[in-house]
Amino acid sequence: MNDLRFALRQLRKSPGFTALAVITLALGIGMNTAIFSLIQDLFLRGLPFSEPERIVRIYGESKERDLKQMPSSVPKFWHYRDGQTVFSSIAADWGNGFIMTGSGEPVQLLGGNVTANFFELLGIHPILGRNFLPEEESKGDVVMVTESFWRKHFNSDPTILGRTVTLNGVPNTIIGVLPNLPISWFGRDSEIFANKPFEPSGITKERLMRGVSFMRVTAQLKPGVSISQAQAAMPALFQSYKEQHPETALQYSVITDRGRKGCGGDRNRQRRRRSRAISASPSLGFLGRAQ
Repeated sequence: MNDLRFALRQLRKSPGFTALAVITLALGIGMNTAIFSLIQDLFLRGLPFSEPERIVRIYGESKERDLKQMPSSVPKFWHYRDGQTVFSSIAADWGNGFIMTGSGEPVQLLGGNVTANFFELLGIHPILGRNFLPEEESKGDVVMVTESFWRKHFNSDPTILGRTVTLNGVPNTIIGVLPNLPISWFGRDSEIFANKPFEPSGITKERLMRGVSFMRVTAQLKPGVSISQAQAAMPALFQSYKEQHPETALQYSVITDRGRKGCGGDRNRQRRRRSRAISASPSLGFLGRAQ
């Protein structure tokens, strides 16, 4: 009790130091909360998808050019989607930016364009409305928004479905509200997702069909199919594509992405140890300053 009284007297004698210490501690607590949340999402908790251990990504790779994790083209995605036998489903997406107008000042938004089965493949279900339909990949201008967008721009209005938002000058109808998405997969500020994944602005149809690459491809393994089995099936699939498109130079491989349990094995344990070390450093630093 005497120590507490002494400490209080000392704090009253040095109000500037007291204020600085309180501010430093507050900043430290806030920063650590943010960092712990990020580390939890990126490394420890894993992805909140349905059966994440079955989710893989398909990347391009060219050893002679030292190129890795290359995106896919539309023709290549179609060929893989229609010709493979080891995946239950294959989807694609690409990041995009939007300018929303018509409700006050223009607002810049981040998100993407996705195939109709993208969220269904991941096991992400809208909290309001519905997912995209296959026919909406080529016609109709519809979007899905995240819960944070819904709260921020529509004040959680339950009648948001059917409302119109103008994105890059084009009116789009809101058909669904998604739960907030994991930043380790979608990025921190992704808020809106559109259909028409095969119609990127600024790329002519001719260039598109020649194989310009911009799409991220995600697949779900069939039950009982391992990563190595899926990988073994890819060379023949790529060869059949190359016979139709001899100009291509990229070899393709299946690369696993984080699931609910991470990447697995020693590599995952190393990531967890590094993440804990990273998350601990700011705590120690701020506590040191406060002292």
